[in-house]
Amino acid sequence: MQAGVGVVWQNHPILKPQHYMLGSQTSQFAEIAAVLIALQQANLAALTEFVICSDSNYARLSFISHFPVWKQNGMKTARGKDVKHAELFLACDKLVSDHGMSIYWKKVKGHSQVPGPDKDGNDEADRLAKTGAMSGNPWQFSEEWLPQVEAGAVNVVTRRQAREETERSASKDVVVHLGRKPGDEDLVTMQQQDPAIRAIFQLMSKPDDSPISPELLQPSSDLSDLQAARSHLKIIKGLLVYAPNDQEPPRWVVPTDHRGVMIQHAHDAPCGGHRSAKATCRTLREVVYWPFMARDVDEYVKSCLICCQFQPTRPLHRAPLQKRGITFPWSNLQVDWVGPVPKSSRGNKYLLTVTCAFTKWVECLPAPNDTAETTAVLLINHVFSRWGLPLTIDSDRGTHFTASVMTSLWQMLGVEAKFHIAYHPQSSGQVERANRTIVGMLRKYVKANGRDWDIKLPLVLMAIRSTPHRSTGVSPFEMMTGREMTLPLHLLYRPEDLNIVGAYTAHQYVADLRTHLQDTFSWAQENLEASAKGQKAYHDKKATDRQYQIGDKVLYFNFSKPTNTPKKFLPNWSGPHEIVGKLSPVAYRIRVSRPNQSPAYKWVHSNQIRGYTPPTGERGEHRLV
Repeated sequence: MQAGVGVVWQNHPILKPQHYMLGSQTSQFAEIAAVLIALQQANLAALTEFVICSDSNYARLSFISHFPVWKQNGMKTARGKDVKHAELFLACDKLVSDHGMSIYWKKVKGHSQVPGPDKDGNDEADRLAKTGAMSGNPWQFSEEWLPQVEAGAVNVVTRRQAREETERSASKDVVVHLGRKPGDEDLVTMQQQDPAIRAIFQLMSKPDDSPISPELLQPSSDLSDLQAARSHLKIIKGLLVYAPNDQEPPRWVVPTDHRGVMIQHAHDAPCGGHRSAKATCRTLREVVYWPFMARDVDEYVKSCLICCQFQPTRPLHRAPLQKRGITFPWSNLQVDWVGPVPKSSRGNKYLLTVTCAFTKWVECLPAPNDTAETTAVLLINHVFSRWGLPLTIDSDRGTHFTASVMTSLWQMLGVEAKFHIAYHPQSSGQVERANRTIVGMLRKYVKANGRDWDIKLPLVLMAIRSTPHRSTGVSPFEMMTGREMTLPLHLLYRPEDLNIVGAYTAHQYVADLRTHLQDTFSWAQENLEASAKGQKAYHDKKATDRQYQIGDKVLYFNFSKPTNTPKKFLPNWSGPHEIVGKLSPVAYRIRVSRPNQSPAYKWVHSNQIRGYTPPTGERGEHRLV
């Protein structure tokens, strides 16, 4: 059986994915060899702190739980047998000890169906391992990597910073533990390596010999806060603690370089539950203290990728309403398909709705299918031949509008096609509202079997066209013809005789019609502008005007989720993705990374994304899969 190793680095500009051939080795050998290879690569890149993400319980538990005991027993198991692949474990331990590495472990699920960085990285590592087993760079273990003299302490890959043997020996007599023993960490030494804590410690030990000058307080906010809380600080067995009163147990004052680890334990661990910043801070305050703890916890929780991917459950923000330009009759159209609906007696199952943005005229054309060819035929025969060619046509990104047939039609006619962003029907608000009105009226008149809807459709359109529109104050029929539509009620109950009309010549009729239409258009334009201002004022009451720039990291809401996986435990947001284009204050183009494929690009609305702030500082900037 041929074994291989795949190593994928995330968030590191230099280290690239690599694969190696191990030859005839077991899977356990390959898993430990992968850790050793990763440590060697990290050493070459001068990394001392990173996360190893692996789906191998054997490798993770061997290093965290079993290896310290094995090393104390001379690399023997509890039953006295030799540990398999002991040379690999010892080489890893030597590398970590010599270079002071601090390693974090993260368990990821193998062959997971949940999208995200963990799945992408693990799938890529599996693919590289399979490729490496067949054609990767040959890799062999070297005896030079083994330690010359076995050290007395265990410095294997753990969550705690490796220490020099001399530092451990010098500080054994002053180690103080608060509550549960944290392991092989020297808390006193950690505090002494922090400049602010060391200055306060010296001041409290020898107040006359170590005064703190105002110059020292200026650059260090931690030192100023510790100085202000000096009345609550105590030194117990060489350890600086915070004791606000006698009823509460003392809290360890945490150095700067260990605060991220404390927050990670309190927030990311299963017992932490990825709770809110307030709950996480309350848990930390029971055992530790440091200046500006609430601010640090809040920043950490805001940048926690797992929390960001699951909360909130839906987009809660909306961008300000954008203004549209002034149009004229049949210059800007919106089109959309409705269906499938119950098949009519004439064989129709779909409706193509076309609306004019200015006159509010509605055309609804029944059809047996919604293909691109049918769309082109209906638009040419029933819309363009009656009302002329528009300047622009707005639609969604369905294949019936984006197919090559429609693209060729737009180019041949010189019409500009504008496609709206997916999952944002508000961009086609007028035609979507017309669909809702048409379907709602048809539902009240069709028979129980619903097979006569295309017979009743013309009468429904007659009612819609004769009704004054709320935005214009004029009916679509009057906007098109210059007069009100004659309805059956007019013929039955109007007192004057409609057959008796004034004597009109053709020129007089055209002149009066032109005057009437100009007055009607002017009146409708004023009403449209007033209606747009009112709608924008109402919409923007709860809007947030946040604009993103190219290069910003954002999370995108998952509107469609896998159908073969229970949706309850799937993340609601994906990312982070990078913004690579900006069309308007609300329309952006993002780059979506895909495993084993080139990245995809997607146009999104600002209502569908939210900003993501990557974690800063030394903790967790480099992750290894």
